[in-house]
Amino acid sequence: MRGYQYILLYSIMSWLFISCTGTKRLTKEAYLHGFKDKSAFTNIESFGSQDSTKLRIYLIRHAKPDVKKKKICTSAMAQAYVDAYSKVPIIPFDTSLVQFSLDDEQVIYCSNLRRAEETANAIFGKVYTIKSDAQFREFETRIIALSNAYTLPLIVWQTLSRAAWVLGLNQKGIESYKQAKIRSQQAALRLALLAQEEQTVVLVAHGMLNRSIAKKLKQQGWCILQKQGHINIGATVLVKEKDESL
Repeated sequence: MRGYQYILLYSIMSWLFISCTGTKRLTKEAYLHGFKDKSAFTNIESFGSQDSTKLRIYLIRHAKPDVKKKKICTSAMAQAYVDAYSKVPIIPFDTSLVQFSLDDEQVIYCSNLRRAEETANAIFGKVYTIKSDAQFREFETRIIALSNAYTLPLIVWQTLSRAAWVLGLNQKGIESYKQAKIRSQQAALRLALLAQEEQTVVLVAHGMLNRSIAKKLKQQGWCILQKQGHINIGATVLVKEKDESL
């Protein structure tokens, strides 16, 4: 299979994944004002005394950055959007969408990127200690540079550029796919070790990183109870029996 065929296949599979996963729809109205019945979109709780033999990891995706999308754009415009995405504040959301019941000494971990830090502080900042770390930052994006004569939907620019990056064709000046995979594997190992110590671990991070961490944890014997960490303020939840030998 040729390189462009890999890119096309990756683009189709990514679109299908995003379209078909998730258990509850988060509309713009719900994001801003919560659900009418004030039910949670994401529930976070520790096992506590209920079951001291189980460990749990929550991988939460950040809230929506306050940046406008252009439906059709050039590669330069797409890159400008990507750059702005990392700099702008988040759009304030109804914090009742994330409900939690955690121990008083719980520590919340998050990416050091603005959208993750602001999300973590909005949800947990008044109650818990928050620790941000660059290890949990999102995989970098670099839009393929083409002539302004070419215009495409923003999502197409992003998907094609990400696919080329995975294939090693678009990584100049940014972290390579191989380096990002190693970082996410190290992050997964770190979270697993933290879970052994803290029993419940909460990370506020990013869609691609969350998926990569979840995949690695699953390989290590963790079970996925919920897979929603690619949706804004949604969570992927993983659980595992505690290893008493450690």
